[in-house]
Amino acid sequence: LGLGSVVCSPQNYPLYIRSVPTENELKFHYTVHTSLDVVDEKISAMGKALVDQRELYLGLLYPTEDYKVYPSIAFSSVMYL
Repeated sequence: LGLGSVVCSPQNYPLYIRSVPTENELKFHYTVHTSLDVVDEKISAMGKALVDQRELYLGLLYPTEDYKVYPSIAFSSVMYL
């Protein structure tokens, strides 16, 4: 099981990506970009309800055999995975 940290901009692209161990970095980047797509779909489905909350924790997006993704969106629309 790997460990990683990602900070994404409000425009939905990664600003900071780190993973440990680094030998599966390409798979980690794929998981990050796939997760961003899933989060974008969830945000679109929530609509205006997202604006009313200061911080949104979406819970477990989906588990894979290597990673489990837990996103959180701050009031400034910065996303943490």
